Amino acid sequence: MNKKILVPVFSLFLIISLFMVGCASDKSDMTPTPYPTPVRKTYAVQRGDIVINVELFGRVTPLALATVNFQLDGHVGDVYVQVNDKVKKGQLLADLEELKTLLAQTVETSDAIKRAQIALQIAQLTLDKYKAESASIFDIQIQEKQIELAQMDLNEVLIKYGIDPSSNALDVLDASANKAKVFAPVDGVIIAGVNPGRTVATSTVAFTIGDGSQSEILASFDPGKSDEQLKNMFEGMPVMVTPNSKPTLQWSGKVRQLPSPYGIGSADDKTIHIVLDQPRSGGELKFGDTVTILVQQANKAGILWLPPAAIREVGGRTFVIVNGTNGPKRIDIEVGLQTADRVEIISGLEEGQAVIGQ
Repeated sequence: MNKKILVPVFSLFLIISLFMVGCASDKSDMTPTPYPTPVRKTYAVQRGDIVINVELFGRVTPLALATVNFQLDGHVGDVYVQVNDKVKKGQLLADLEELKTLLAQTVETSDAIKRAQIALQIAQLTLDKYKAESASIFDIQIQEKQIELAQMDLNEVLIKYGIDPSSNALDVLDASANKAKVFAPVDGVIIAGVNPGRTVATSTVAFTIGDGSQSEILASFDPGKSDEQLKNMFEGMPVMVTPNSKPTLQWSGKVRQLPSPYGIGSADDKTIHIVLDQPRSGGELKFGDTVTILVQQANKAGILWLPPAAIREVGGRTFVIVNGTNGPKRIDIEVGLQTADRVEIISGLEEGQAVIGQ
């Protein structure tokens, strides 16, 4: 190889080697940039009060006396009364669209029964005639058998239409048709009622009848939050009522009725019934007035609490993280009442203890 070529190549190799050594020396002297350590907020266990209030809105109505249900599932047909109408006991309130079909079936059944009854009566009258005319014993015996056959035919018709042969057939038919009608069970005022076309079941409250001389408050609630709002309520629970037209006034009252399964009311009833402890005069509160109801579901004073951000739940365990001698550690706790900003600490922590947030 030409010596003139080897010298420059060797020089180039030497320069590159020195450069790499210098770079390695520089890297060894560099200090790595540390990653920032996340700072978690801490919370102190505090002592204070927890109050849980539920605000409801209601309307003053006549005191409910009775509810009315259809005895058949179906669709509401004609409605003969409106809200605030006065009604008398036994008055027809509404019927089902299915009543027309029932009436047609009743006519068909009634005619079949009457035919069988008439045939039996003719057989009986013929026997009476034979006896009056001193007919032969043979003819009388034959006619007695005709009566038996006519009675058997009548029984067969009754059984075919599901009627007890020992009962009054026409009364049974009338009672069947009346299942598609509802009547007022008491004198009173219509508080609420169904509209034509609505689908109803036997469990559906079709009408609510109230006492026109006494009042109560029907408070509405969100069906989607019924468990959240009603689970801590009970019948007889005290409440405070404020008329919306006079917000400076406030009256005490109590929960009279809750819907099932929280109380004795119907599961179909989407209202809470409230009565005042002292009746108000007509000038202060009258039918149709709107009110605001404050229900205090819980009130605990002097309890230990933490904000929700300090509490963790994993795998069915409720716990907090605190700084221990060997670093962070878990402490299982028992919690009680909870609001949007406070959780009651029943056990596991002491007042003033610091807890690491999530």
